[in-house]
Amino acid sequence: MRLLHIRLPYRAPSLYPPYALASRLQDHLRRSLLDLKDNRPGSKPYTPTLISFTPLPTYTLGRRQTSPLSDAEAARLSFPVQFPHGSLSSSSSSSSSQVGQTHENDGSETAIKLPVSILHSPRGGLTTYHGPGQVVLWPILDLVSSQHNKYTVRCYTRLLEKTTIATVLKTFGLKAFTTEDPGVWVRSGASWSPGSSAAAEEEGCALSGTEQQEGTSETGPLAKIAALGVHLRRHVSGLGTAINVDMPGPEVTSEAVNPWARFVACGLEGKTVTSIRGELDKSSQAQAEDYEGKLTPPAVADQWAATLARNIGVEEVQTVGEEEVVRLLEELVSGKVTTGNNEQEKVTEEERKFVKLVREMLQKDR
Repeated sequence: MRLLHIRLPYRAPSLYPPYALASRLQDHLRRSLLDLKDNRPGSKPYTPTLISFTPLPTYTLGRRQTSPLSDAEAARLSFPVQFPHGSLSSSSSSSSSQVGQTHENDGSETAIKLPVSILHSPRGGLTTYHGPGQVVLWPILDLVSSQHNKYTVRCYTRLLEKTTIATVLKTFGLKAFTTEDPGVWVRSGASWSPGSSAAAEEEGCALSGTEQQEGTSETGPLAKIAALGVHLRRHVSGLGTAINVDMPGPEVTSEAVNPWARFVACGLEGKTVTSIRGELDKSSQAQAEDYEGKLTPPAVADQWAATLARNIGVEEVQTVGEEEVVRLLEELVSGKVTTGNNEQEKVTEEERKFVKLVREMLQKDR
């Protein structure tokens, strides 16, 4: 058996998939797996699948967000985010312009402003942010399948945590752990260890990588490096984790360029957010050659996919080609395939525009 890895294409600094389009794809794949469980005609054999993507700036509100945002709060969050040209980890350059994108010249370089969406999410928790410089990872697994390990909800959460912990440790030497708060954390500025490959890929439901197991001798403020959110539908997983690869830290206080500065992430007062690059930059031991070529969202996604495959007992990872991914996205936005979710909103112009631009990008690259 293999793990199918679907990477949604993007081109920094200007072309990113809308979060709603990734959600539409996830709903379609989950519906396909549920059809298989119901023995519906035409169902394809079950293959564990992972969607990875870096979205346009998006704030998502969890189920605990029971009170609607005030007009002032919504305006504050939805103000466009400004990115200096070339400041983000890139998969490739692109001249394509997305819906709502504007450019400003500050005299030395072109600053790109990207629109911001505010969406509701079926996960628990409060408000969090997703956007450029981050990789979002959504496994679609049947947690009670006989084809790989069976997982309770708690064990599946631990699977996501330990896969993230192992990825940042093995690839970047960052010692991460879990706490009583959701997500994966580090002691900011004190967690780089070259060549580490500790046994954070254990089977079962152990709390591998917790701060207690790593020890508490290191100092530094707690900072979240990855968020976690789970949604199950008849034991089929949805959502997953989001790793901050190259994003502004708390030292950047301007709300115009740092979307984290606009709100209290996940409602955790007094806690801060960091990224892999932010932690590597703080370490006097980390050298650029130690992580050259690894510090991009697609590269982190590939490492995370390989770790997940090992942790669920799958032999290999098969990455789907961009051409095939774009064909599937075209079918989704055209209505040729459905998600099976009657409550899902209609396809937006933003989603259609993105798919069209990606198709043009592929044709240009030929």
